Amino acid sequence: MGETSPVEFFDDFNGESDHWNYRTDNYASISQEKSILRLCSGPTEALYYSNAELSDGLFDDLPWVEKTFEAKLRMTGIHYGSAGWGFWNHTMQFDKNMCMWFIHLQSRGPYMLQGFFAQVGKHLYPIKIYRGNIALLSYASRLTLGKLGVLIHSAKPSLQTLDLTEWHIYRVEWRKTGVNFHIDGNLVARLPPPAQGTKARADIWIDNAVFGYNPRDAGRVYRHLTQEKRAR
Repeated sequence: MGETSPVEFFDDFNGESDHWNYRTDNYASISQEKSILRLCSGPTEALYYSNAELSDGLFDDLPWVEKTFEAKLRMTGIHYGSAGWGFWNHTMQFDKNMCMWFIHLQSRGPYMLQGFFAQVGKHLYPIKIYRGNIALLSYASRLTLGKLGVLIHSAKPSLQTLDLTEWHIYRVEWRKTGVNFHIDGNLVARLPPPAQGTKARADIWIDNAVFGYNPRDAGRVYRHLTQEKRAR
């Protein structure tokens, strides 16, 4: 990580580093073997949040500004819930949340976003879609200027043939002029930059939830819409 300052961090996961915060919720797990870090969610009941997460900053202690995140990852299965990797400023409040990451989303019931996306705040770019009319959603989100909670920048996925269960190198380039998303060296999305002065942490997670947006939410936060997971 790091091109606008000399600060960088690299981890090949041959051993545990005190750089990271390791978080697990409700039967989730994190293990490490032969330079592979394995994050697992579940099994868990539908009403409970099950999350495995690796990050390097907490609340206002956020280390990165305009950096590059790169990781080699794969998913061992396409589960119900979310998974993602990139940068995040560690808040779920509507008016403060700022993520710059790849995110996988899938739910059993009706949900607007079912697939794999590049995301910067409310801005999304579809990479792979499982179901739903992304063209219609993209048009509606742009017509309403993001009042649906998201603004989808393309009516067509950029890499529909992507197999998330294979190893790929994912790269998020956070710059003043925009955020570029690469998979195996290929540009798959470009989205507007966050507000100047934004700080963030590196974050990788897998959980059993997709995220709900209700403009009348009392806490003004994105809520976990949890999914039952019968298997780990």
